[in-house]
Amino acid sequence: MNLKDVFLGIAVGDAFGGGIEFQSRDWIKNNIDFTSYVKTVPSETYQLGDYTDDAEMTIGLVKALISKENFTKELLLSYWKKEYEQGLQDKGHYRHGYGSIKHYFKGTKTLEEIKEIQKNLKYPGNAPPMRAVPLGLVKDELINPYAIINAESTHPHPKSIAASILVARAAEYVIVKEADKKDVISYCKGHVKGIDEETDNQLILMEQLPDKLEEKHYEILCRPQPIQRPQGVIGLASDSMRTACTALYIIKHSTDTFTGLKNSIMIGGDVDSLASICTGILAGKHGLGTLPSFMLEKLEGKQKLETLAEKFQEYLKK
Repeated sequence: MNLKDVFLGIAVGDAFGGGIEFQSRDWIKNNIDFTSYVKTVPSETYQLGDYTDDAEMTIGLVKALISKENFTKELLLSYWKKEYEQGLQDKGHYRHGYGSIKHYFKGTKTLEEIKEIQKNLKYPGNAPPMRAVPLGLVKDELINPYAIINAESTHPHPKSIAASILVARAAEYVIVKEADKKDVISYCKGHVKGIDEETDNQLILMEQLPDKLEEKHYEILCRPQPIQRPQGVIGLASDSMRTACTALYIIKHSTDTFTGLKNSIMIGGDVDSLASICTGILAGKHGLGTLPSFMLEKLEGKQKLETLAEKFQEYLKK
């Protein structure tokens, strides 16, 4: 298990997707050839090769794990806030991609207000699955409890809890167990059964989808099209359940790391979260060798990510 590949894969998927986040699927098909980073988001929050909140919150989660303190919701929030504030100090603005949690970091809403919003949504946001990949690498008996803490710290909703577990268990299955990707959905499905009925049904649909998608299949993956936020976009919404389930589908059907990244991006919509999960997990199995060289050459913070991976490797050995 090469954790440097995992961490760099998370950041590469996030960085490439971050520049074209919430572009429609047809626009991506017509404009993205994967020969360079592309920026269509506001320039003050993203520069070519920057990772976004997905990788930044994942970094905070890993730092919380290796801190030797009890892994709690409060600990996670403190480390996420530290990473947010460090990014703000380094860049002069908060990192691109932050959703409702930025209001807590900025002091404009309480944590309880944010959690209440997510708790009452039919489809809560996808922050819990987007930061859950490293949780699949801890001891088996800790994966589900830690994934639940990850979700409940900001999104206390059954769909978010199930999504956090799904991504963590996918990482465990593919990276730690080195198992056949074709069975990743059925393996993960067993770890969330009964948490949320719609998620259970969505996973059944994921298993039935063919490896080559037709237009009719995208509504199953992404929700009815176009999505409502941002209005009119054809692609994946910021939705815990669908982000996690679509990630499992892509992991199952991608032969290598670059294919997984491309498959994620071609979904459209919230592609940075999806690509971050899929590229990170697939890099743990296949390495980074299939990625175009520019993706790593221009990636922000490579040394920081590699150093953190080394520290996390030492943590996992204990």
